[in-house]
Amino acid sequence: MKQLVFIINIVMAVFLSWGCAEYIDLDLETSDQKLVVDGMITSERHIQYVRLSRSVAFMDDTVSPPVSGARVLLSDGYNVETLREANEMAGFYVAKNGFAATPGNSYELTVSEVDIDGDGVEESYQAISYMPHVNKPDSIDLLFDASWEMWKVLLWFNDPPDSEDYYLFRVLLNGTLISERISEFTVVSDRFFENGRADGVWVQSINANEEAEPLQEGDVVTLQMCGITEAYFDFVKSVQREGRGQYPLFSGPPANVPGNISNGALGFFTAFSVSYANLVVSAGLLEEKNNSD
Repeated sequence: MKQLVFIINIVMAVFLSWGCAEYIDLDLETSDQKLVVDGMITSERHIQYVRLSRSVAFMDDTVSPPVSGARVLLSDGYNVETLREANEMAGFYVAKNGFAATPGNSYELTVSEVDIDGDGVEESYQAISYMPHVNKPDSIDLLFDASWEMWKVLLWFNDPPDSEDYYLFRVLLNGTLISERISEFTVVSDRFFENGRADGVWVQSINANEEAEPLQEGDVVTLQMCGITEAYFDFVKSVQREGRGQYPLFSGPPANVPGNISNGALGFFTAFSVSYANLVVSAGLLEEKNNSD
């Protein structure tokens, strides 16, 4: 039996060496530069911004350089807002006085007067995003999970039955957004809710490990519930999938995630409506956590 196993191992080693003999030359050091757009506008009246940068090569460990001097316009089909580059933040273009976008409207972003590829000819880029409506959550609660060392944010919500809806969830602690990176977003379709109803569904998390500040009595936890488009839902899911890496090992190299910017640019411009539900951390809630440790 040992001799048979030994022979099988030899055959497998020879087979794998044949399968891996082909040499593939991947040019990861250089690539054509592309415009990268990171823009989101919401239904809240505050400073809306669009960030412009240049792509870098796959093996380049430098930060994406900002794109300055662009002309950036935002239109709802009737009014046009010019976004000016912030003096203290290169590549960030903001509305001068801020504005609140309106659910049910579509918004067009136009970026022009830039020469990303360096050929001496200025390019223009466009993107259009629809802003869906979103209902207010009924309520939220917290449940401590000792095995994962996290607080689960649970949602109670009634989804509108006559439409196909998509949602994004983020968390604020005492008014500060703590799930600001796209890897920390939660996005779901309304199929996630059984029979259109969320009764204590886990939609976001707050880490409770040693590196994080523990929740205190009186802290205010806020769930931000956003109405997003299917296209942005697909974009976030794709970015998160690429960020986690591909499995199995030989399933393919990482790739740029397709966005909604024209002319070959990367990134996404989105418009989403927002609503909130708050919870004040009580002594009883913390006592339940201590009992579960």
